[in-house]
This record gives sequence, C-alpha cells and structure tokens, in this order.
Amino acid sequence: MDRDDKPLWACFRAVAATSNDVDWKALLVELEPELMMMARNQPIGRLRDREDSPREIVTRVVARLFGKQYAAVKKLCALDPPPELRAWLRVLVRRSAIDYMREHPEFDRGNVERAPRWISLASLGSGEAVAADPGSLAEKRAQVIAFVRAAVEEAIAAFKAEGDDALFRLSLEWKITRIHVRRVVKHGEQYVSVLTHVLEGQSYPETAAKLGITRREVELTVRYIEEMLRARRFGMDPE
Repeated sequence: MDRDDKPLWACFRAVAATSNDVDWKALLVELEPELMMMARNQPIGRLRDREDSPREIVTRVVARLFGKQYAAVKKLCALDPPPELRAWLRVLVRRSAIDYMREHPEFDRGNVERAPRWISLASLGSGEAVAADPGSLAEKRAQVIAFVRAAVEEAIAAFKAEGDDALFRLSLEWKITRIHVRRVVKHGEQYVSVLTHVLEGQSYPETAAKLGITRREVELTVRYIEEMLRARRFGMDPE
C-alpha cells in the first residue's frame, strides 16, 4: 500500500464501518481534491473545454460511492488484498467521465458499423426541413423540435383518419418501420418533451426525473428520434 494512500484508506474504512454522515463528509474533504485532478485529465472530447466538466464528473463519482448506503465503499474495503487505491479511483473517474460524455446530447454512441462520434446541431444547416442559413444554434434547435412535433402531429392525424393503413403509408414515406410509426403515434408527446429537455442541455437523468420516466426511456427515445431524423434526411443535403 502506498504511504500517501493511508489517510484516504482510513476515511474509506471509517465510512464502511459506520455508514454515518460525519465519516462520509470527512471522506469527501480528503477525496474531492484527488478526484478533481483526475477528472481534469479525462478524454471527453469537446467537453474538456467546459469549465464545469470536472465538477460534473466528480459529482457522478460521489454518487457512485454514496449509492445504496455506500455499497461501493464497503465492497472496496472488503477486497483482500486491497487494491492500489488511486488506481481504483482512476477507474471510477474514467467510468463516470464516460457516463457524463454519453449523456451529452451532442455525443452519438458508436455501433458495429462506426466509431462513436460527436454530432453538432450547428451542422443542421440544409435539407428539406431546415431554413436557409438560420442565424443561431437556438434557431436550429427550434427547427429540430418543430420538425419532430410536426411529424408527431402528422402521424396522429393520419392514424385517426386511416387507422393501420396510415402506419404502412408513413413507414414507406418516412423510411422507418411500421413499429416506429406506431411508436410515434403512441408516444409522440414524449418524443417532443424529451427532445426539448435534452436540447436545453439537461442530462438524461435530469430529463427522466422531470418527465417522470426512466433514464433508459430517455435514452431510447433519443435514439428513436435520431433514427427518424436520419431516415428523413433532416439536416442533410438532398440526394
């Protein structure tokens, strides 16, 4: 065990033993400067330029340690032999930084066909649904919301008038599955609400809490919206 780790280990073990607020606050006093230094060095793309990014990462680390009555702290202190503490903390900070980056509305996760990438609403400057040269990012965000809201209203109106035939017709026109069209009809208001909150810069957990849904529902809704925007070539040059 590194000699410099002893004060931190003592704080961690006190929390594991007592689970009380006094020991937890003492741990935070010792731990936060270490976490802030680690957080500043995380490879989080364009978010490194944001002054509040290290604090956002540290907040997520603290939440992990605090959760389920200090379960992570107790698990750490039960390890035999004990790990190198700062190496363990670096892993925790890295995972929290990844969570922070993935929650950002302009980060697009990778898949088997492509690597993760940053997307920017500022790039939505052409295509059938975008006005010529909108003057600000706020205007472009408004255009995305208006586009999705119009799609929701169209799908609901078509379904009321045509029933299941509308699902088939719109799936062909929009180049998405009928299941997705049905999802737009059923959960359209959630699409608009989630999109609005995310484009305002709120995280997935914050959006979920405000809308009374799960974080997973927020994440899936964002993916469905992105799928629809890509299929309808929103913000892309005409083929």
